Amino acid sequence: MLKFDNLPRDMLSQAAVYDRAAADYAAGRRWQPFYYSETGIGNYRENSSSSTEIFGGAGNYDTFLPIRVGGGVNANVGERHSFTGTLDYRFRWYDDSDRRNDSDLRWNLNLSRPVDDDNLRFGMRGRASYRGDGQYRNDWGAFADYRVGFSDNDQVTISGEVRERRYPRGPLRSRTRDIAELTASWTHALPNGRTSFTFGGQLTQEWATQDRPDGDGFFWWSYVNESYDDERPDFSTEPDLLRTRNDDLWNFGGGLVWGFAPDWSLRPTFEYNWEDSNIDALAYSSTELWLTVRKSF
Repeated sequence: MLKFDNLPRDMLSQAAVYDRAAADYAAGRRWQPFYYSETGIGNYRENSSSSTEIFGGAGNYDTFLPIRVGGGVNANVGERHSFTGTLDYRFRWYDDSDRRNDSDLRWNLNLSRPVDDDNLRFGMRGRASYRGDGQYRNDWGAFADYRVGFSDNDQVTISGEVRERRYPRGPLRSRTRDIAELTASWTHALPNGRTSFTFGGQLTQEWATQDRPDGDGFFWWSYVNESYDDERPDFSTEPDLLRTRNDDLWNFGGGLVWGFAPDWSLRPTFEYNWEDSNIDALAYSSTELWLTVRKSF
């Protein structure tokens, strides 16, 4: 039983990748690869919040060019195991010269095997992200997940991961830390198989954060609540006023997929981010809209 990572959010595109891999397997091919490329145009806007009232900057529209290329391969290892490797590169070029471009490379290597009607998967994964001014953030670690199928339409996945987040150099180097995450989610597919929804929860612990100003740890349930341990100055009001920071982070998104030709699709997408904080200067909100064309190989 195989599972690719870094696939599009929509179920139709994911099903197409797995259908192609199944066809390769049925044809007797040991290696089942898939590839893709995607590009288009988008717009980023920082919405009004309590922090923009302090510092300004809300209401600007920044046009960006998104580029995404990648792929993966699956191979049978013995009678019950399969190996999967994926590589995914994402880049955003912003028209505004004052905004840094985003660059992100993600990789995943794992083994999986069936356990009766369930599936166990374990391996290593990571990403290298450009943070501007010649600085990078490197994540890498080990993970495992166990999927339990309760019916043809329902499955529960329990995942665990331990990774290091390293900033090799520059002013962010003190933020290097270790992270452990435990995640549980339930997915239900509607009878037509074209739509599904997922609910999940995540518990995270971070270490080696003594040099960070805000402590560590957060709990997430359909949104992220970050509760910090240390008090810090509330520079949005009085520098001498100490406050224990507490943030609520909401993220909403969606889109459509239109397959207008074999292996070609058009994808309008939106994303809304809202980060509320008891420290006004740390509140943040943005809206992103983009339209891409994707080609599968």
